[in-house]
Amino acid sequence: MTYSSEISRRSPGLFIFLLDQSRSMSHKLGGSDRSKAQEACDAVNRQIYELIYRCTKTDGVRDYFDIGIIGYGFKADTADSLLKEGTLVPISKLSETPLRMERRTKKMLDPEGNEMETEFEFPIWFEPVANSNTPMVKALKLAQSWLDDWIAEHTNSFPPVLINITDGAATDGDPLDPSVELMKLETGDGKILLWNCHLSESKDQKTLIFPDSDGVLPTADKFAKQLFDMSSVLPEPFIRAAEDRQLVVSPSSRGYAYNAGLDELIELLDIGTRAPSSNLQ
Repeated sequence: MTYSSEISRRSPGLFIFLLDQSRSMSHKLGGSDRSKAQEACDAVNRQIYELIYRCTKTDGVRDYFDIGIIGYGFKADTADSLLKEGTLVPISKLSETPLRMERRTKKMLDPEGNEMETEFEFPIWFEPVANSNTPMVKALKLAQSWLDDWIAEHTNSFPPVLINITDGAATDGDPLDPSVELMKLETGDGKILLWNCHLSESKDQKTLIFPDSDGVLPTADKFAKQLFDMSSVLPEPFIRAAEDRQLVVSPSSRGYAYNAGLDELIELLDIGTRAPSSNLQ
């Protein structure tokens, strides 16, 4: 069975987040008063925070994962790492170097079962940006160069997971071909997984998570089918994780979401990171 390798400090997993930072990400997300850039940035920061929490033991943060974040569009026709520490960073190093801390509130229950708000410090690793074009092809090719090097050093590790968050419109060519090349890469435990979260400005289209056919996609959005085709079929451990969240999935479901808000986006990212985390040793 593939996608079953245990993840340890000697054999870590890898997550790469690809984040669209083009000017169209400044537009409001459908049904929200916040921009697509703000929603996407917040979701990835929260997911990094969650991964650090899962890797925290009594002796500190253990390097069960390497993390990479590629931003594309923050400068004209470029794609580069958003982490000041470098390209692929051990998660313990990331935990030590947030850009800043932000005070937030969350609701919880007191001992008597009453709802209350409490404040906490939340780390921020990068800020929302929406600036120029959408060089998605360059981002995918940069990710492949990182993957080539990482896989050569971790030949039997759990396959890397890439999560691309975008509003769909690449401006530097057709991203399907480099996506197909990426999805051919593999470790001894299976092929790498490429997921796409497609943010939309539509208030009318329903949210689709892990569809198993392009026939359910909105025909008015010409980029939906392209991103669906760019997405990996969900392996069994991820199908189980999705079913645990009461999502409707099948053996043909793709790692693709359309018109996701912050809650759905975080759920998508959490499922994408939850299955590998269950293999921590």
